[in-house]
Amino acid sequence: MNKHEQGLTLIEVLATFVLTFVIGTLVFSVATTAINHYKHSEIQSQTQSEVNQLILNLTDIHQNYTHYTISRINSSTYVVETPDTSYTFHGEASTYDIYIAKNLWSGGDLLPDSILLPGESISINGGQTYEMFISVTKPEVNRFKPVEVSTSISRISTSESSDES
Repeated sequence: MNKHEQGLTLIEVLATFVLTFVIGTLVFSVATTAINHYKHSEIQSQTQSEVNQLILNLTDIHQNYTHYTISRINSSTYVVETPDTSYTFHGEASTYDIYIAKNLWSGGDLLPDSILLPGESISINGGQTYEMFISVTKPEVNRFKPVEVSTSISRISTSESSDES
């Protein structure tokens, strides 16, 4: 046998295959984890954006109308009816719970009768300030952290009286 023969032994080929498989598995695992984190982040971001849009629209309606009605159709759909028009909100997450009242809290806890349940409506007087708490859950996604926002909606009043010194 010639000592200068070129080629790979069976052990070298098998070692190459095993090393390639291990590296491929690690790359695939890292890529899969990164994709899952991205999807989770995208869902959280979309939900937060939906909540912000809902609050913005409710604040705008509250500023411009003296009376309106908020109705909960199902777990993620609300209809706001004004004398002129209606606004429908349909969230992508499973459950959007809106608590709304002039006073939502008692001893640090939400008042249970302030939640708007499916099929219920609440008539709002736009001239008054209301506290609002929105809780969004998506139980079918294990890693979804509930989005909770506490705010108030009120009408900006302008003072037409002038101060005389």
